[in-house]
Amino acid sequence: MKDRQRKRKGLPERVLVVEDDEDTRKMLVSAITDEGFEPIPALDGEHALRTALAVEPSAIVLDLMLPERDGEEFANEYHRQTKQNAPIVVVSAKHDAAAIGKRIGARAVFPKPLDLAAFTTGLRSAMHPRPTRAQL
Repeated sequence: MKDRQRKRKGLPERVLVVEDDEDTRKMLVSAITDEGFEPIPALDGEHALRTALAVEPSAIVLDLMLPERDGEEFANEYHRQTKQNAPIVVVSAKHDAAAIGKRIGARAVFPKPLDLAAFTTGLRSAMHPRPTRAQL
């Protein structure tokens, strides 16, 4: 079931969590669950791509340093293969995460160690941006 249909039926929006570190993944999954979303974990970039194309999540939380296919490669291939293009929120310890986030069109970039309050606020904002005056 596509996420737009899930939302209409009152089901939680799904967030793909692409993180290979178990402790960080568990923390992200817990925070996303607490926000009322359904997290879908993926352990590497290849698994994440297959999952994103099949599930069509409302948002993607993406680490950049991943096995099989790194975060930037994942994002580029995801954008190439789908029209849905869920907003991407980067969570990374890479020193150049902001630059990579900009290249892949991420809506937000959060450094590790993660400030969970800022992350959850940023994730909600990425998923449900407020319209600008020009859009009203």
